[in-house]
Amino acid sequence: MGFVDHQTLRSGTPLTASDYIWLAALGAAERGPITLDSIASAVESLAGCLWQPVFEVIADNVDEMAKGGFLDEQDGRIMLTPPGRFCLAQLLARPVHAPLSAFGQVGVRLKMAFLDLLPKPSRQRQIQALIVAYECEIASRSTRCGAWPLSGMLGRGWLDHQMDTLEDSLHLLRKSARMEET
Repeated sequence: MGFVDHQTLRSGTPLTASDYIWLAALGAAERGPITLDSIASAVESLAGCLWQPVFEVIADNVDEMAKGGFLDEQDGRIMLTPPGRFCLAQLLARPVHAPLSAFGQVGVRLKMAFLDLLPKPSRQRQIQALIVAYECEIASRSTRCGAWPLSGMLGRGWLDHQMDTLEDSLHLLRKSARMEET
């Protein structure tokens, strides 16, 4: 839990697919007025090849955000409202379910893309939560190493590669955490 503008942020429920769209749209709109096409491009570029909602789903979510007062559209330009800013902070405070799964990686990418929009203490908490998730996953996978020889030489090489990738990501998160301390 954190605070933005003296309002409590609840952060227990993991992010969902719709939340990812909201996070991308609200975060992109926080950076400046944006078009619907640019929001769709933001979702596509941030999610990469891991997850790709169709344009109509993105448009429906943006319409829902506008009807809810989170976004305001004027002359084809979409802007963030104060309730949208608070909603963005709430989304950034929520955990990513299974952050090391392919779908979870989308959530991690989105959070990292917009964490700079949060106050420093909130950024630090979110980075620390990701560090803990990565450390737990690495520890869990390391305890299962005994089964790796069963996968053969090529399989073992691939699993080693995945562990190296996790270690690299953890290193980057720790570096980000150190940068936030200064």
